[in-house]
Amino acid sequence: MGGRNREAGNPFWDFSLAVYGREGVAAACLALQDRHGLDVNLALYCAWAGHRGRALSAVDLARLTAVARSWQADVVAPLRAIRRHLKALTALPESAAEQLRTRVKEIELEAEAVEQRMLYEALPVADGRGAPAIAGGNMVAYLESLGIAPDATDVADLAAIARGCFPDLPPLQAVWAVTG
Repeated sequence: MGGRNREAGNPFWDFSLAVYGREGVAAACLALQDRHGLDVNLALYCAWAGHRGRALSAVDLARLTAVARSWQADVVAPLRAIRRHLKALTALPESAAEQLRTRVKEIELEAEAVEQRMLYEALPVADGRGAPAIAGGNMVAYLESLGIAPDATDVADLAAIARGCFPDLPPLQAVWAVTG
């Protein structure tokens, strides 16, 4: 996620930029992505829906997953792989590789914004009064929909995301929000 607003009028995008920029959230999202291959945009959508008071059903999660699956697999993931490969290349002059990596990163971010627009339009969520337990429950339900039983490391990462959504939430309450 970056700082530029590429999706004006999409409150989910605005929320994601704010939350992703908070302490520990980016690292938690990327750790979950690397460990389980989950879609960070979907995890953030789950948190956003909970922040707005919407508990997601299994049907909601299946619908969102179906919307995002091919875009994530065919567009976002390949761009991420290219960006990571460029970072690892040592044979290219650093400046040339870094310039190209920066451009790919910008395109990757635009692809993330498109996916977030797709999710936002697929299942609009009215602004409402959310709760950490709803956001935590949605994120856990997303992991479980992927066949992942969250372990202690996953719970810690989900709690970090919950704290990013609700900055005044004490750490222990964030864990409770995720573990129910």
